[in-house]
Amino acid sequence: MTFDLKKFTKELQSEFKDSLTFDEIESLLETKEAYNKDTPLSTGKNLSLTYIAVEGEKHTTETQDYSGNKIDFKQKIETGVNIWIADNLKGKSSVLKILKYALTGKNSLKPNIKKWIKHIIVNFKIGTKHYTVYLNSEGRLKAYLLNGEFQNTSDIEKNKDEFIIQAKSESEYQDKIQDFFFKQFSYYSLKWTQKSSSKDSNELLEASASWNTYFKSIFLESKDSASLIFGGQEKKVFEMLMGLELTYPINRLGLKKDMLNDQKGKQSLFSKMDIKQKSIDKQKLEAELKVLNNQLQSIRDEKPTNINKLYSSYNNTLKEITQENKKSLEIENNNLTLRKSLNSINSKRSADDLELKRIIKEIEKNNKRIIDIQEYIDIGMFFSNLDIKHCPSCNHSVSENKKRIEIEEHKCALCNEGVEDSNSEIDKEIYNEKIDRLNILNLKLIEESQILNKNINTFNEKHLEYSNKIKNLETKKTEIKNTNQLNQKLKEIEKLINVEKEKIKPDNLKKEKIITDKAIIEYKITEIDKSVKKPEAIISFDKQIELLEVAISKLSSMRYKFGESILKRLSEIMLSEINEFGLKSITEIKISEKFEIQYKQDGDFITFNNIAEGEQLRAKIAFYLSLIQLDIEKNFGRHTRFLIIDSPGKEEADANFLKGLSSVLTSIEERYGEELQILIGTAERGLKDVVKNQYITPKEQFVF
Repeated sequence: MTFDLKKFTKELQSEFKDSLTFDEIESLLETKEAYNKDTPLSTGKNLSLTYIAVEGEKHTTETQDYSGNKIDFKQKIETGVNIWIADNLKGKSSVLKILKYALTGKNSLKPNIKKWIKHIIVNFKIGTKHYTVYLNSEGRLKAYLLNGEFQNTSDIEKNKDEFIIQAKSESEYQDKIQDFFFKQFSYYSLKWTQKSSSKDSNELLEASASWNTYFKSIFLESKDSASLIFGGQEKKVFEMLMGLELTYPINRLGLKKDMLNDQKGKQSLFSKMDIKQKSIDKQKLEAELKVLNNQLQSIRDEKPTNINKLYSSYNNTLKEITQENKKSLEIENNNLTLRKSLNSINSKRSADDLELKRIIKEIEKNNKRIIDIQEYIDIGMFFSNLDIKHCPSCNHSVSENKKRIEIEEHKCALCNEGVEDSNSEIDKEIYNEKIDRLNILNLKLIEESQILNKNINTFNEKHLEYSNKIKNLETKKTEIKNTNQLNQKLKEIEKLINVEKEKIKPDNLKKEKIITDKAIIEYKITEIDKSVKKPEAIISFDKQIELLEVAISKLSSMRYKFGESILKRLSEIMLSEINEFGLKSITEIKISEKFEIQYKQDGDFITFNNIAEGEQLRAKIAFYLSLIQLDIEKNFGRHTRFLIIDSPGKEEADANFLKGLSSVLTSIEERYGEELQILIGTAERGLKDVVKNQYITPKEQFVF
């Protein structure tokens, strides 16, 4: 879909032509990125883990059997469904949290277990591309992400040229691993507003969804079963996972509307308080001014003096100094803002440069593999069809009888030594398919490199633009007057004023003081009149907010229209899955324009929060399985096709649920085993032998 922003702006202008100009509307609708940013089409990538290794040492302050035991846990992980079965409090949840730590940088392990773990290695794939995460907690955290698959620290140290990420703290690693996964799955940060946590502040702050926020749609914990997506931003995560068109502008315009509402509220409150106080101040000043006018009227000596001109010159000079200082401050602030933007551009450009180099390197590797495979096909075919007629040493002919013995008794026709059977036929079709796959992969990588080159060119243009602006500011800075000279002039005027004061008679001096005080009071009254906000300011906020509400409503309707068939198919899959879990009382599921999910149960539509506590976890798992199936079956959505489910039977382990869960897992394994990955940790030994990939810890024993 190609969205015509100019046409949309003109449509809104026809509705608001009496209150807002075209430029004002265009400014309100402006977002940093294009309205066409989103697409519901899947990236075609899926995340799957292949290996985990954990090393460390258990130690506690109490005397326990396991204190001092070495931790050396290694586990290969397969595609499809994987189940860890172990008793409660024996470490299965810790394994899943370690995986979360490796993939997000967010460590939610218990404090004592955090101290035990020293080395973590996790291998994972995105599509066919292999990666390795290595976390070293000996001392301060050192975190790495590498290209390729490495299962021990010595191999990692030997392959430092494969490092994609190097971080020296959890926060640095969280930022970098977020950038990595955002690029891989076309995620970005949806935003919202929230009040400042400070008691003394009433500021409205901007908050952003992180990779850790979206990971809530991957890591499903039983303690969070009361909410569809744990963390309070269910709709934002749902919107990102669906990726429907116009989601980005709807989100950013909603953020802008919230900020305007906040400004309007503050302005309204301030105006009421400010106007009342300033009215009181003005009355007092007017009373003082009346007294001064009466005093001035009583002074009869009107002898001319130069002091008024000096005061005027003094005020003008002071005003000039203030203006020049203001110009200087404004230039410094603009310079600082531009340099911050320049630093941000440099950082983003460097990140894209690094990614581009990685892609180019990957293309070169693929090309080398294509050449190697092609050579193998050519050389292998030649030697497989080679028929030896004569001995290369003595030139005697090889008889047919010797050839027959070679085939029947597996002995060489030349040296009579035993030989093993070998398949001399080269399956050219298989290797040609490999070449085709590598060529397709190269095309995708080339497309990514073109996008990165485009981004880098854009950053270069921005860099040049901001650099030129900074140069212009430096030029303007040289045009500012020297305030030292003006200050010197001010001192000289002060001396002249003092000289004139000495010349004036006492009555005249009194008159000048009255004039000065009168001028000060008149100035204060003028400033009060100017500072009182006019009602039009509040009206302007109302019109801007109204326009944004209309724009968001129209865009939301358009988004729903474009994505209605996708949401309908998701609802159908959800209903099928939730019924498989034994919740037959739910007969229909609807997803509204605002991404609100409603379940029809016993004739009434209810939200997820109104589903019975014993049924919520089933509905939650069904929701995420449906998102994955929507991607696999219809190629829609951005889910990673990867789930971690911790203790799915803990909260509602009735027979129907376990039977339904077993049935669904078996069905998923059969239908989508190679196209997704689900990791489940459970104490329910009734799930034994449900799937082929199971890791069972004997009763009363620890996983590690």
